[in-house]
Amino acid sequence: MRKFSLDHRLLENFSWPLLLSSLVLCAGGLINLYSVSSAVEFTGEWSWFTRQGLYLIPALAVLGAVLLLDYQYLRKLAWPFYLLSLLSLLAVFFFGTKVNGATRWLDLGLFRFQPGEVIKVALVVVLAAWLTKRNPAAGLGFKDLLAPVLLIAAPFALIHKQPDLGTAIHLVLTGLPLFLVFRFRSQVVFVVTLLAVVLAGFAAFMQFTDSWHVLLEKGLVRPHQVDRVKAYLNPEEHREAGGWQVGQAMNAVGSGQLTGRGFMEGPQHKNGFLPEAETDFAFAVLAEEWGFAGSVTVLAVFAFLLAHGLAVAQLSKDRFGSLMALGLTSLLFWQVVINVGMVTGLFPVVGIPLPFISYGGTSLVTTFLSVGLILNIGMRRYLFQERPIRANPEVWNRTEEISAPSRGSIRPLSPDTPFNPEVHPSHRLPHSRPWAKYLRKSKARGLRDWQIPSQFAD
Repeated sequence: MRKFSLDHRLLENFSWPLLLSSLVLCAGGLINLYSVSSAVEFTGEWSWFTRQGLYLIPALAVLGAVLLLDYQYLRKLAWPFYLLSLLSLLAVFFFGTKVNGATRWLDLGLFRFQPGEVIKVALVVVLAAWLTKRNPAAGLGFKDLLAPVLLIAAPFALIHKQPDLGTAIHLVLTGLPLFLVFRFRSQVVFVVTLLAVVLAGFAAFMQFTDSWHVLLEKGLVRPHQVDRVKAYLNPEEHREAGGWQVGQAMNAVGSGQLTGRGFMEGPQHKNGFLPEAETDFAFAVLAEEWGFAGSVTVLAVFAFLLAHGLAVAQLSKDRFGSLMALGLTSLLFWQVVINVGMVTGLFPVVGIPLPFISYGGTSLVTTFLSVGLILNIGMRRYLFQERPIRANPEVWNRTEEISAPSRGSIRPLSPDTPFNPEVHPSHRLPHSRPWAKYLRKSKARGLRDWQIPSQFAD
């Protein structure tokens, strides 16, 4: 296996809609940040718009580098990648920079790095590598789930300690779809259902009895987290505890009406009423200036991107690629759902950025890393051989069997494609019989000397 390769045949399976939708969203995010930055005076430093434009350079570089790497090689790198990300999370507690009461960043001089974003991708890769070895038909038992649960629990505990409960919950939600692909044994289903009922009852008890002080005394939650939950449930009664943020965000979204107030004309963020307009509440700025029409358009582009990510997961020919594409699509999906739900008052306020739209270098690089890996899996869902006939001489003893493979697995090229089996193979087939794509065309045109090595010819 070659670690790095760029075969022009891979471009035939490249998902251009996925890449273009990502770039469109990124351009929309830059336009949004330009409007937000224009309302703030930056003395002696670059604006959010300028810095985000600079962050785009390494983000696109990461995307390009990922496309060159055969994703199958990531199975060997899964554990080192995960452990390195975990160590960076630990380093935050010793060398981290505190911002707004939370220690989530490592200051690397030229920029600040947030390990909590990178660990999400590392977790998806290592879970996909681990679950690839499991048999879906056999079902997952407690023994099978022990290692994945520990893989999720370790970064969850470290991120929650920062404190960053929103990112910790996002981490769990990202990995959830990977398990839903498998069957579960009856005892696992019973215990998980029981735990869900107990947790739901406990949450209801805490709300109706207002006994949050129990969790505060145990150190399981922080005061600001309790305030956000209370503000979510009763925003008018807890305006000072966070309800004011939600109220201002909903005012901005509602004031946009159908077509919005116009570019750079949003009074909520221009007058400083909207908090964190460049990061957590970037969607509120977008809704205020572009209205319902602009918001739906952005969400439609997100839906288009996620649908193509799921298509890559479905069309992947191996379990590792399929699971990894599913996990990375889940990562982007939950970010969009949580952020938009937070801005519109459907969910409590948490520090989850909106992909491509919110300001943040680490978030932008991680998002393009995820998109690059999904594109990589789609490009390499077929196995190419430089000399398929020489590599598989036994095929000539089974010509009739292989010359008419199942049409369901064949995707013919355009009729005007020049036929040369070393450059333009006539069909793309799965891994199991990659050489069969040459035989169908050869039989129709007549076998030529340059197609069949002399030692295999009759």
